Amino acid sequence: MGAVGRTRVAKGRAKLISYALYLCAAGVTFVLAPSSSAFDMNSSSVTSLGAQSAPSALTAQIGPEAPVVSRAPVAARTPTDAPPAPGTSALLDSARAIRGQTLVVSLITYGPGDEVFERFGHIALAIRDTLTGQDVAYNWGMFDFNQPNFLGRFLTGDTRYWMEGFPTELFNAVYVRNNRSIRIQKLDLTPVERAALLEYVTWNAREENRYYRYDYYRDNCSTRIRDVLNWALQGTLEPPLNIAGMGRTWRGETARITASNLPVYSGIEIALGRDADRSLTLWEEAFLPERLATSLATAVLHDTDGRRYRLARTDTVVFEANRIPIPGEPPSRMLFATLLGLAIAGLIAVLADATGRVSRVSLALFAGVWYFTGGLLGTLLLLAGTITKHAPYMGENTTLLQLHPLLLLAAFTVPLSFAYRTRGRISVGVVVVISLLSLTGLILQFIPALHQSNGVVLAVTIPVHLALAVAVWRLEPRRGMGGAGSYARTVRRSRS
Repeated sequence: MGAVGRTRVAKGRAKLISYALYLCAAGVTFVLAPSSSAFDMNSSSVTSLGAQSAPSALTAQIGPEAPVVSRAPVAARTPTDAPPAPGTSALLDSARAIRGQTLVVSLITYGPGDEVFERFGHIALAIRDTLTGQDVAYNWGMFDFNQPNFLGRFLTGDTRYWMEGFPTELFNAVYVRNNRSIRIQKLDLTPVERAALLEYVTWNAREENRYYRYDYYRDNCSTRIRDVLNWALQGTLEPPLNIAGMGRTWRGETARITASNLPVYSGIEIALGRDADRSLTLWEEAFLPERLATSLATAVLHDTDGRRYRLARTDTVVFEANRIPIPGEPPSRMLFATLLGLAIAGLIAVLADATGRVSRVSLALFAGVWYFTGGLLGTLLLLAGTITKHAPYMGENTTLLQLHPLLLLAAFTVPLSFAYRTRGRISVGVVVVISLLSLTGLILQFIPALHQSNGVVLAVTIPVHLALAVAVWRLEPRRGMGGAGSYARTVRRSRS
């Protein structure tokens, strides 16, 4: 069985794992849904390939320099040095100038699919030899659910991906079958640059060189192609892209793409920290395949002779999917979040004023679930932002002022207060601190250096935290030690 065959998983299993992993990584770990089904925001084609029975021809070797790999290499091999970039050796470049005459290099961008992890699209670098007819699409989005400690690696940001090539025609057929658009851009490269790219992907596809640590935003299937093109172009691709973009951010782009899946969208808003709100350059926006393709279509480069040219010589959509397009901008859900927060706060007020046992128990159960869930998410956020490799995006997260481990203590003390209609010093102290922290998060919104675009989180959590604090404060005070001890005595009296 070939590499694709060995990475194949049933689609139902892919869904299940993807939802579980996102749940664990962000809030309910990058939230109840997205995929990590080997989560590559931008490697969905491989997931799609594996999960949906890729053509059997794809499991075969595509050439002598692209060996079939096993799920787990028997022994680690020391990576070898990459081939020299163009311009390094005149002798090598003269040979490349001859070899590259028959090569055609294209960038193939694949549109979004149905699953959460497919909505970010995918991308491949195709190299066709007009002399031999060999046409291979190289992609950097391969992963394997069965590799050792896959879940642990994913949750700590140490996911292992690899690069591999497949016959372009069969690779594209998978996306056509899955109703995903295909955009092909033939690149205006010199024979030397084309031959150098072939050398590079041949080197990169070898077992000892193919693996890398996947990063959602800075090192994925799209940025790998961006970087190898910049390598072949001797660094001339980066300057025209290393300029301010349209004010897009990692948070906004991710929210835009996941907007149709509310649990995933909510998890993204909870999980990402302040760094995810920084405006991106066009170079950084290339973490999304479609953004990279658009930049290559419009960027003007300069060759060694000073000639100005566009890298994409032709730009053609060869297959147009019949599906609702991804929105161009992230949704504004502040109104919905505010109404939701106020509605929950109002319900808390109604239950707090009611005198029936059902109302008392309902309020106690809600408080327990609210605080426990918030405390669990806060603990995961704290760990993700400090001890994992997710820190660059999940660190410096002011959402921790709304969701934090202190809520776990409140999950025990506050429900007891509601259950027995009395307040103790511990429960009062806890809800006061929670409320102050929550309001501090609101104040930070007005300090530019500390602002974070997590308004939808604040709009829900602040009213609920304050409503629960007011409900506790309105309970009858209990004399004595307060807290859990007094509740224990109350229970003993009620049973005597």
